[in-house]
Amino acid sequence: MRSNAKFYFFIILIFTISFVHSETFELGGMYTQHYRDGRYAEWGKYSRLGAQIAIEEINESNMLDGDKISMPPENIIDYHCWTENTNLMASTLMKKKIIALTGAECSDPAVIMAELGAVNKIPVISYGANAALLSSPEEFPWFVRVVAPSESYEKYLIDLAAHFNVKEIAYFHTTDAWGEGAYNVIKEAVFKHNINISRVYSFPRDEKQSVLDSYIKEIKEENIKHIVITTPTPDTVNIFRSINKLGLNKVGYSFYASEMILNNESIEVTSGAFGYFAPIAKLSDSLHLRRYSKSFEKSANEKVDLNSSNFIYSALSYDHIFVIAHAIKLTKLNKLKVNRENTLKFLRKVDFDGATGRISFESSSNDRLNMPMQIMNNQGIKDNGEVVFVSIAEIDQSTGNLNVQESKILWPGNTKQSPK
Repeated sequence: MRSNAKFYFFIILIFTISFVHSETFELGGMYTQHYRDGRYAEWGKYSRLGAQIAIEEINESNMLDGDKISMPPENIIDYHCWTENTNLMASTLMKKKIIALTGAECSDPAVIMAELGAVNKIPVISYGANAALLSSPEEFPWFVRVVAPSESYEKYLIDLAAHFNVKEIAYFHTTDAWGEGAYNVIKEAVFKHNINISRVYSFPRDEKQSVLDSYIKEIKEENIKHIVITTPTPDTVNIFRSINKLGLNKVGYSFYASEMILNNESIEVTSGAFGYFAPIAKLSDSLHLRRYSKSFEKSANEKVDLNSSNFIYSALSYDHIFVIAHAIKLTKLNKLKVNRENTLKFLRKVDFDGATGRISFESSSNDRLNMPMQIMNNQGIKDNGEVVFVSIAEIDQSTGNLNVQESKILWPGNTKQSPK
């Protein structure tokens, strides 16, 4: 009996010690649910869902050997994809005992978060901010992202225009960090392809509709038939509303934008946007993507659409949480205390297969390496208001060349004929 008592005491002691030493590492979240003008940001809902699924899987799989991560509701702030009060909101989260700040999907606010991360020594991990200036670990040493920089996105819009022999464009961009960075990318790309930018329209985010109308009217009067847009979603939506109002969505025109418009937009917007092109990450079939798709369908109670920006952003968000988990795991494997500083040491050393493909980094960059890319073509809306996007081109990862499937494209004016 005494021997049995000793055995049970020993077992209880082991479980007690294990329980005492297990830790829960909290995350802070800066995610957009509504834009500054009150519009609902549908993709924000799905990005938070992706993060939630990742946290559940990490904990249920015992990936961290008894330790867990969490992001309670009180640690999540809707910052409206806007710089106003971002400093205060991010600082509030950084005063908590968080291991890292997540979300940070919009470039201008992400710059502020990255700067605060360096001051407070808290890693900031983004699933969507792609401003070129955020690439530098010298300038933003506490920041990493699971997307490629602007150069890998916007330049392919110009490559596509050049593929169809476009020689003249009008160009719209915002004057925030992302917009200015995109402008530099576009200038370099048009120079390479000998394309003339006849008109450049630059403005702050959330420009007035009347101002955008006046710009599109000028384009119409000058008979410029090809338009490139690198503005946030609210401005992109309003530009397409102007295009519809001025009757430019017709045969002979083409439109290229960095953002994919969302479901349930007004008919004025969807009519103006018909046939336009937008770049986004490409999802390739894999065990990890299939597993995530199954979890997504269960949590969202809807079918997966691999061409949906909402689903793609959710998968990127899922992967950016796993970046933190893998960094924590590497910290533990190296027998170091899990804290902010040691987690940072391993953020750029993670290398794993996620839902969106392989996630790895160069030590000299904050950018994900070799993110698969594709270009989508907007082909109208379904009866339920869902926007239909079809993949019409992808980037060859070995050469960097754009492979275009012309037969799949529908152009403005609902034609299969490309502009002359």
